[in-house]
Order: sequence, then structure tokens, then C-alpha cells
Amino acid sequence: MAGSNKTVVLCKGLSEKNDRQEKYIEMLALAGYSCECLQTLRFEFVNISELRAYLSVADRYSGKYYIISTIIKCVCHRFLLIAGLILTSPRTVEAVTLAVKEDTSILRHWKQMPAYCVGSATDSLARSQLNLQNCIGSQTGNSKQLAEKIVLDVKRDSKPLLYPCSEIARETIQSIVEDSGISIEKIVVYRTLESETLEQELPKILAKSSPSILVFFSPSTVEYITVQLKRSFYSVKDIKAVAIGPVTRDALINSGFNVYATADKPEPVALMRAITAAEFVENLNKSIS
Repeated sequence: MAGSNKTVVLCKGLSEKNDRQEKYIEMLALAGYSCECLQTLRFEFVNISELRAYLSVADRYSGKYYIISTIIKCVCHRFLLIAGLILTSPRTVEAVTLAVKEDTSILRHWKQMPAYCVGSATDSLARSQLNLQNCIGSQTGNSKQLAEKIVLDVKRDSKPLLYPCSEIARETIQSIVEDSGISIEKIVVYRTLESETLEQELPKILAKSSPSILVFFSPSTVEYITVQLKRSFYSVKDIKAVAIGPVTRDALINSGFNVYATADKPEPVALMRAITAAEFVENLNKSIS
């Protein structure tokens, strides 16, 4: 058993305390690790009424669905034909859930439309919370892989895809997809902020186990934890940093961390394999030296 009773700290957001988090804990426990959760982020949802307008079906014509999107500071409307959804995180699913909370019938015309989802967690939520039945991309591990899947699936110059996203969303999906001649209708639906308890909780975590194995799920977690470590005069080199995906790995490297391991997908099994493989290599190197 690889873990040797070591502690793995999951650095996640406040809205992520659910079954998905429990799956990470259970999987790591099977590998012999104890697990703690550090609330690193909190999320603020925005533009929900505008998202509702995009999702609301206004009319049907020749079997095609028209939806109305509001234009800020303008009383006129534009009509768009939407080919499907792009959902890159569980938060985007939460935003859609909020948008249709008062009238879930809004989603009836979206059930069979393509919903391109990064990873199995987003796919699962889209199916369970929104009842979307044509989810695609659960095997993709990051935005680049999903964008490449979209380019293969969607015809050039087709109807646009609706892309609800974070305020700090990178241009990866938009650049790859639009460079291939596929239009995207992008709308910011949430902001990522630092957890109000991070400053107090991080030192407690580090005091329990040092050096700790910290799992970073996004560049935002890297940013906020780096700031707090510097305030506490704690060296990032003393952290065994594990990244979920290559973008987070690059953020860790740019912040001066030594990356202990990288999971190729945002999934419990991928994370467990990455950590146990890294520990095996570490122990092997120790035995050789």
C-alpha cells in the first residue's frame, strides 16, 4: 500500500462539498492516504438572468430552435440558432441550474442537443441536474482536449455553441474552436474568489503535516495559496504540489513549486494513480541513494 498514512489535502471550492469530493477521499483512502479538504475558493454567480434569456426558447421554425439573448443597455433583441452547450466545469452546470430554477421547462428543448463537457464530473452533473441526455467529452481531461473534440464533431460555419464560463476563463476553447470556423456565444456566469477562511485554515493544515501533499485543482487555487504561503513565510519548495491537469501544472511551475505529480484528468482514479506513481518513484530514488 503506497500511502503509508500520509495526508493528501484537496484544495477546492466551497461549492464542491458533495459526492464528487467524497469520491476523491474514498479513492485516496484505498491507496492508504488520509485526506483533508481545504476550502480555497468561493464562487459568485453573475449574469444569471442573461443566461436564462439565452436558454429560453422563444420560437420554433422548421424544426430549429430560436432563443433570445438580451443586449445590455439596449431594448432590441437578436435571434440566435444555438447548436449546443459547452460546459467546462461543475460551476457552469450550477449556473445553468440557477438560471432555470424558476422554470425547468426551459431545458426541455436542450435535452437532446449536444452538451460538450470537460471530464466525468461535469458530465455527470449535466445529466443528473439538468437532465441533458447528449453529453459528449467525459473522457477529455482539459479544455484543449474538449476543444479538439468539438472541432471534430461540429461542422465549420454551423450554428454557434453557447459557452457559459468563468470570468477568468482562458481563451483555449474559444481560440481553437473559432479558428476552425465554429462560432461561440460566450457569457461569463461566475467569478472565482478566495475563500474567506483560507488565511486561517492553511497554517493549521501545514502544522499538521509538513511537507504536505497539496492537490491543486485550478490556477486560481495556485494563486491564492501562493499568496498565503508567502504571507506566512512558508516556502513553496516545502510543498509536495500535485496538479489536476497541465494548465494547473504550468501555474505551479510559474509560482516556483516543485510539481510532485500531475493527474491527466479531473477524476479520482487519475489523481490516485498520479500520486501513487510519484511516491513509488520517490521511494525508489531514496533506496538507490
